[in-house]
Amino acid sequence: LALKQEKEEKGNADMLHNKDKDSERLRTKEEECGKEVETKQRLKWTPRRLAKELKTVRDNLDLISHRHKKKKDLLHENCMLQEEIALLRLEIDTINNQNQQKEKKYFEDIEVVKEKNDNLQKIIKLNEEKLTKTILQYSGQLNDLTAANKILNSEL
Repeated sequence: LALKQEKEEKGNADMLHNKDKDSERLRTKEEECGKEVETKQRLKWTPRRLAKELKTVRDNLDLISHRHKKKKDLLHENCMLQEEIALLRLEIDTINNQNQQKEKKYFEDIEVVKEKNDNLQKIIKLNEEKLTKTILQYSGQLNDLTAANKILNSEL
């Protein structure tokens, strides 16, 4: 009887142990199913939600397209402005070079004019000296002639 009772208790214990294992498996399975249902519900797309998402995507695409076009236009404008700046810099360099050449020529012309002026001043000085000598000579001759004229007038 004790042996039979012991076997029965052992069987009951095994059954309880198996029941606990089954309960645990069942609980795990329920959790998995719950998570799967939750995931399916989150992933479930309603037509309204899909339409809204599609509109958002299209709007974003339009915005990106508009920004891309604007960026492309700005890059083109930037390129054109850079070319214009390069041409203006070239023009400025050309004008500066021409101005430097003109300035150099003006300084050369000024030097030539200074030399001519110096030469003309020397010629004027020489002419003044000659004129002074000539005046002195003519004054002397005039004095001689005036004296000779007085003598001749007194003899008459």
